Amino acid sequence: MPTRIEGGSYYTYLSEGCKLCRRGAKLVLFVTGMCPNSCYYCPISEERKGKDITFANEREIHKKEDLIEEINLMSAEGASITGGEPLFVFEKTLRFAKILKELDLHIHLYTSMPAKERILEKISKYIDEIRFHPVKNLEMYNEPVKIAKNFGLEVGIEIPAIKFDRKLAEFVNKYELFMNLNELEFSATNQEELFKRGFEVKEHFGAKGSDKIAKMYLDVVEKFHYCTVLFKDKAQLRRRFIRMAMNYPDFYMVTNDGTVICGCVECSISDFKKLIKILKNNNVKNYEIFRNNNFVEVEFSAEVAEKLSEILKAEGFRVSVVERYPIARRIIVEKIPL
Repeated sequence: MPTRIEGGSYYTYLSEGCKLCRRGAKLVLFVTGMCPNSCYYCPISEERKGKDITFANEREIHKKEDLIEEINLMSAEGASITGGEPLFVFEKTLRFAKILKELDLHIHLYTSMPAKERILEKISKYIDEIRFHPVKNLEMYNEPVKIAKNFGLEVGIEIPAIKFDRKLAEFVNKYELFMNLNELEFSATNQEELFKRGFEVKEHFGAKGSDKIAKMYLDVVEKFHYCTVLFKDKAQLRRRFIRMAMNYPDFYMVTNDGTVICGCVECSISDFKKLIKILKNNNVKNYEIFRNNNFVEVEFSAEVAEKLSEILKAEGFRVSVVERYPIARRIIVEKIPL
């Protein structure tokens, strides 16, 4: 019998990378949006698809320090290297894998390429798991799987729930691999193609029929894990947000969803010193400053915002209580003017 977990997911086997993901402790390193394949079910956003750009979670990465800052923000214990196709930009992927391994993180890599021995030999020094997504002739993955195992990597197959493939199930068991089956997910970039092929969407943007396909694999695959869209949203992502939020200064209030609530004043650069003077005169020592091109945002506790709102408004400042995600982009969920 499988072990059932959050959001309708279940497993008979969880790799270390999946365990970290479940705890929200895994950083997602989207190393590139470039890929030699054109899978109709690919859910990658227009912002990233086909572009050689790099993100650590929601933070765009331009230098090593950006990556380290994101790792520290979420107290990451592991990282997944994904894309696009990471091995399509192999030297770049190798460089990032070295950085992650220097920080003693558990690392797993996704690839659709039946990688050659020289590639696997180089990357195996810096990763712990490799997950193949066979989009070509399955036989092309015989040697890469055996070679990866010989280099000491834990090897798995990770695919979306498009259909049940008995040959793939036999392949997984033959080489003693694990299988991660992801619920097929509708997105803005793949929905037209999915609808065209007869797939139907259900709540949380999963595809109807994924659960049935998962049951068919469960019946025959020895090491199996079914991961739903709801699990990724309500468990994995939420827990990552909470890890991030708990690393914020104490004056931020952390919600059960992992968002943070605080007071906020947005002002011009010329008025910034006046704002800070008001805060200091009222013995407010704990605040965060975020500088943008033409303005500054200062965040402090929601309690301080309510206490000083009349004083600050009298000086021409706009005061709000905001709820936002604790990510680099600081996306606001709700803003309540005071």
